[in-house]
Amino acid sequence: MGATDKRESHSLGFDIEQDMMGALVGALPISKMRDAMEAVPPRLTLLFFAMPFQLVAEPLYWLYGREGNVAVIALCMALWFAWFALVFLMAVPPVDRWLLPRLRQLKRGVVVITVVLAVVGMAELVGMYLLETGTVRGTRLTDEVTGYFRYNDATAMSHQASETLLEGENPYTEANIIAALEKHPAATVTPLRQGDFAEVFPRPSQEQLKEVLSEARESGNGAPEELESKVSYPAGSFLFQTPLVALGLEDLRIFYLICAVAAGSIVLWRAPSALRPWAVAAFLVSVVLWNLIATGTIDTLYVLFVLLGWMLRSRLFVASVFMGLAAATKQIAWAYALFFLILVLRERGWKPAFSSAGVAAGVFAAINVPFIFDASRHWVEGILSPVLDPMFPGGVGVMAFSVAGILPPNPLIFTIMEAAVLLVGALWYYRSGYRYPYVGLVLAVLPFFFAWRSYSWYFYFASFLIFGLVLLEYRRRLPGSGMLPQPLRTSVAESQV
Repeated sequence: MGATDKRESHSLGFDIEQDMMGALVGALPISKMRDAMEAVPPRLTLLFFAMPFQLVAEPLYWLYGREGNVAVIALCMALWFAWFALVFLMAVPPVDRWLLPRLRQLKRGVVVITVVLAVVGMAELVGMYLLETGTVRGTRLTDEVTGYFRYNDATAMSHQASETLLEGENPYTEANIIAALEKHPAATVTPLRQGDFAEVFPRPSQEQLKEVLSEARESGNGAPEELESKVSYPAGSFLFQTPLVALGLEDLRIFYLICAVAAGSIVLWRAPSALRPWAVAAFLVSVVLWNLIATGTIDTLYVLFVLLGWMLRSRLFVASVFMGLAAATKQIAWAYALFFLILVLRERGWKPAFSSAGVAAGVFAAINVPFIFDASRHWVEGILSPVLDPMFPGGVGVMAFSVAGILPPNPLIFTIMEAAVLLVGALWYYRSGYRYPYVGLVLAVLPFFFAWRSYSWYFYFASFLIFGLVLLEYRRRLPGSGMLPQPLRTSVAESQV
């Protein structure tokens, strides 16, 4: 990939509109509390306050916590739990009433945060351009950062899977990380705790990884046992993009960008006009979102399906189809599907819940069964590889305490914690939490924070799903009446007592 191509690919994640703040501020010339409430439900502002927590916590851990600095790890954990708390509160309707007296201050805070995030995003984009063009000489750290903004190994394997399918072969049997990297260079690979890495902890060095890759390329014996070399996701992860690959798409990040824009466009289309500037602002200044797309994160596809499933749950059959599509794309969507089914059960009863589960399972089967029949063992090994393969700890979650030596470096302990958090969350949601439906979205991803591998994109998208779905709740207004939605009318009335 040449310098020009790299510059073009990097710009995918950082195209921030310079006039966004003017549109946002201009849409909110509000002086009275009641008028302000018609412009924005207070809990929607919490997304903006959550963004800086992640933007600080993640690089802080990667730069200073990965080597086991307990103080830094503890600070990062506190920042992440604050992020989860804000996302949780955003899903709880009574929070509108609690925040109502502080709405003016909240909106001012949102404006400040939006400006800061926009500046950070544009500075990042300019810095990447200067480094890529050689205008500014990079350090070893900046070179690693610029190299990070390209495919990851999952995207390279997904691209290879589409090409293999177009050749008439089963991607699950023909997967090869070395061949994928030769054609689609990636910034990361997934090492396994076996072979030369069996005694390594907490992770192999870049030199060790390069040595294994070099030996594998020279030997020509295929993928080394030290690297994950399976298609690790259900077939939807590569099936939906394959038509575009057939048409000549060379950079899958464009496809994932399309998915993100589609999700945002759906929210904008269905949102009340007074709230659209808030949705645009949230979308444009999410530096983390653009960074994830620039690194080839494939999650925006299943997130699009989850958004449609939860948004259309009043039309249960259609919603169940979308949840089936999400489940057929990536395993993280299974957790969203679980809480979706709990919600259907509590709102409609056992029969609709079973019907919904059947439709979703049917969609999942229709997409995956051809590959299962052709090579069931390879399919099962691929789908279960994130759980069964001996991977190193990774991400930003509680596993950091294992890297620091505080918790034992045993994946089973974290699997038990993850399962326990999921079980407790599901039971609470079934008993009473379902009264606040979108709480299920954050409960679905909270367990991943306790997993052996807990990368931020596993749970990051829950914040945008909740923001979008809560925003859409406030489109139910009497046409031309100027009346507030019921939750906000109640909040305003109570605030005036």
